[in-house]
Amino acid sequence: MKCVRYIDLTFRELEAMNRDRTVVFSSLSPIETHGDHLPLGTDLFIAESVRDGIMERFGEKRPEFSGLLLPTLALGANAIPVSGSVEIRHSAIYHALLDTGRTLADLGFRTRVRTDNHGGPLHQIAVETASRKLARKNLTLVAPFNVLFRRMVNRDADLLKRTGLPPDGCGAPDDSHAGANETSLMLSLHPDKVRETWDTVGPGKRSPSGLPLKLLDRLGRLMTSAGLRDAGTDLQFLAGGLAWVTDPDMAPYQGTPSRAAREAGSAMFDYHVDLGVSLLEEALAGNYRGSIPMGWSLRFLRFFM
Repeated sequence: MKCVRYIDLTFRELEAMNRDRTVVFSSLSPIETHGDHLPLGTDLFIAESVRDGIMERFGEKRPEFSGLLLPTLALGANAIPVSGSVEIRHSAIYHALLDTGRTLADLGFRTRVRTDNHGGPLHQIAVETASRKLARKNLTLVAPFNVLFRRMVNRDADLLKRTGLPPDGCGAPDDSHAGANETSLMLSLHPDKVRETWDTVGPGKRSPSGLPLKLLDRLGRLMTSAGLRDAGTDLQFLAGGLAWVTDPDMAPYQGTPSRAAREAGSAMFDYHVDLGVSLLEEALAGNYRGSIPMGWSLRFLRFFM
């Protein structure tokens, strides 16, 4: 598939592109501390690799399409509160996506794939809120990681089967940041950026929960057992996340990085890319339904943060 960078084009060249046969691609993730074994740009590096993988795999299936590549945005809400992380307000992410999307819609483009690798709830809510707003402008914003991350948190049976990953190594809550999953991805995609000490990094510290967070976790479990799985999972995820980031002795990673393997990273990468291509095909057919990202049932909280 022919792919051109937006910033390399002149206005006339942009005007000449076939809107019905062009997909816009972009990446957005934070600069964020990932322990001592992974770089600050880990999420960005993975997001860009997934973007390129989707472009390549989609292009093999649909060579009649062209790709239009926007510059990567180093933006992310809910970055872990550790030195080196760059925290961006969720409203800034929402407006960046909305304003860029409106420009693309006004130019006549109809489909955009935005890759990511960050599970912050306010971050994902901002992406999905912008996506739903842009749908009214006839621009479909496809966000594969929003779909993938909920599957990771839920330890989705199909995800585990297709990747061959264990429940504690698929990026679920106890492995959701710089643990076995992300270290595996980096070993597969960017081995030169992984520090040599990665295989000596043991399990991250388990942060204790106070009574309010334990009650929140219990309420989430009750809601899940009552059939309200998404809302229940959101509460449990919130309780676990707050216990981690409010711990004054928090470790800047979760899970066990030393359990990482290049093969596991390749399997997760392939799953993510295949998911992105599938969602893109749905969008082009007019069947894309968006996502229910982590924290969506609690999205009202964004007005207080």
